Amino acid sequence: MFSPGVNQNVHRHKGDRCASCAIQLPAPRPERLPAAPVNVVPDGKLERNSVITKCVRLVTVPLLNVLPEPVIKTMMTRSSLDASTVVAKGGSAHALEAMYTRYHRTLFSRGPWHGLADSFWHHVVAQPRALRNRLKIVRQILKTETTRLIQECQHRGSSEPVRILSIAGGSSRSIIQTIVDLKAEGLEHPLKVVTVDKDQSALDLGARLAQEAGVSCHFHWICGSARDMGRLFPGKKFHLIEIVGLLDYLSEPRAVRLLKDALALLNKGGAVIAANVIPNAEMPFVHKTGWPRMIYRTPKDFLALFERAGFSNTEFMVEPLGVHCIAIARK
Repeated sequence: MFSPGVNQNVHRHKGDRCASCAIQLPAPRPERLPAAPVNVVPDGKLERNSVITKCVRLVTVPLLNVLPEPVIKTMMTRSSLDASTVVAKGGSAHALEAMYTRYHRTLFSRGPWHGLADSFWHHVVAQPRALRNRLKIVRQILKTETTRLIQECQHRGSSEPVRILSIAGGSSRSIIQTIVDLKAEGLEHPLKVVTVDKDQSALDLGARLAQEAGVSCHFHWICGSARDMGRLFPGKKFHLIEIVGLLDYLSEPRAVRLLKDALALLNKGGAVIAANVIPNAEMPFVHKTGWPRMIYRTPKDFLALFERAGFSNTEFMVEPLGVHCIAIARK
């Protein structure tokens, strides 16, 4: 469960929608979702489909799914700088940043044509909004868990740093924002963050963001592979491990092996925060943008990865647009 003091109502969902917390789950399948607690949407405004957006999507989603790949890429490249970045750098931290930072500027700051195009790609297509939802949810979970760990250390009179590992974390935007939030609230305690990613440009981007936010002293950046966790950190333990944006690309055996490595690196009482894309209406379209092929897992299949890896205490939630499932698994 989330620690006390944070909005943490927990529901058992029946059917494909819970009226009390408005989390949209995938349509019912022959295999039912596990009867495990589902965390509600954390504090903070998450993006949802308005009535108008739902009506527009009735036409646009089927159209995007059937248009040829060259047409999709041409439309995106010529209409919007952000959409062009997604096509050019699909699957990278740079493409994610283009979608994460939509609200860092006004809609028509790049002119009326780009404003209209951005309105469509950012606010009608579900993928960018779902990614921003995922970011907000992970950020809230990180804040809740880090606060709990800091309070436990302070209760013991310990100055031991809270150690966070981000595997394939790219820019580590969620962790950077979490530390900024904690400092703004006056919660001071040693924090050590290690981000491992095989893309040096993603690490450079993260280092720049951390420096701009004034929290670079907390970060250590390592260019390396998720396969090498045991070799990179012999004998080391972490309180929190973030694996968001990687399991989407790993086969079941590789995903289970990585989660086993994460379990071995966790302190007792620590947690893994992870996410996986789930089956959704825009899958054919996404593949045509040039985004790397992903492995879509239902929440039940996602939780099964943790069970196979040896976790026995895992909770999950599905963000409101039904594109990403976020899990927290405790040791």
